[in-house]
Amino acid sequence: MTPDTTPGQPDVALHPTGRDVESAVERVELLEAQIQALGQAIRALIQGLEDIPDQEPDPERPARAARLAHELLLAQGL
Repeated sequence: MTPDTTPGQPDVALHPTGRDVESAVERVELLEAQIQALGQAIRALIQGLEDIPDQEPDPERPARAARLAHELLLAQGL
């Protein structure tokens, strides 16, 4: 039995090689892109909700921020 196998199971690696690793890399890259899109959407919402001291409040600003956040998420397929 090798260190990468489960006791009582045949010698099968727990860490697959070849295409399975490539698939895992692709999934991680997709998750990273989705997390980045979520971060951008959150940033857009925060900027839309924060008050700017030297400007008059814009009642449309939160709605524009929400639309932008929604578009960012849609563009990423979320």
